[in-house]
Amino acid sequence: MSNNGQNNGLTMVFAFFTGFMAGAVISLLYAPTSGRETRQKIRDTSIDAKNRTVEFAQHATSSARQGVQTLVEQGRESVHEIVDTGKERLHEAGEQVKSAVETGRKVSADVRSKIAESIPGVGSEEADEEAPEEA
Repeated sequence: MSNNGQNNGLTMVFAFFTGFMAGAVISLLYAPTSGRETRQKIRDTSIDAKNRTVEFAQHATSSARQGVQTLVEQGRESVHEIVDTGKERLHEAGEQVKSAVETGRKVSADVRSKIAESIPGVGSEEADEEAPEEA
């Protein structure tokens, strides 16, 4: 479990609050009042402490939810950026492959024509055969 600054702050607030409550209860017990008044003060203090604790817990829960939502949004943005970058790279790679295939076809056609020209009689027959197909 990590020990970050926010966790230290919560611990310090909790310790302060606990010390405050202990001091309040001790002061009520040693105050020169009747038992009934003292019990009523303890009840009131307990209710006040409960209400403050509930408010503190609600605030902490709200802060945690906001933090989680922020992290989720940042994660979504990062994922979208990664996906977009991947799509761009995939498209670029596809274009490179198409270009390489086209270059290969051109080179192959050039090599065929050079081979055909180097063999006597083959180059002219291919030219005659290709001419009717193009027409």
